Amino acid sequence: MRLSVTIAAKNEENNLRRCLNAVKWADEIVVVDDMSSDKTAEICKEYNAIISRNDSHGSINRNKNLAIEKATGEWILSLDADEVVSPELADEIRQAIKSP
Repeated sequence: MRLSVTIAAKNEENNLRRCLNAVKWADEIVVVDDMSSDKTAEICKEYNAIISRNDSHGSINRNKNLAIEKATGEWILSLDADEVVSPELADEIRQAIKSP
């Protein structure tokens, strides 16, 4: 089973590295960038994330749903760019994926 982490982001260069570092063990990271004017997209490239740009016109949920549509994993963890998965939660997720 594969895990996709999905993130909708806009101008999150100050938070994004912490978020991505905490989930770099995932099989896939999908980020929908809401036309950021900062280095959000460049940071995503450092983590080999799949990046799409979409102007949500103020609806973050639109970009969250778009990220989920682009994800290919059987399991999806949807995060905000300022969220950080704790090591304990990461271990629980990995164990849950291994269990049928």
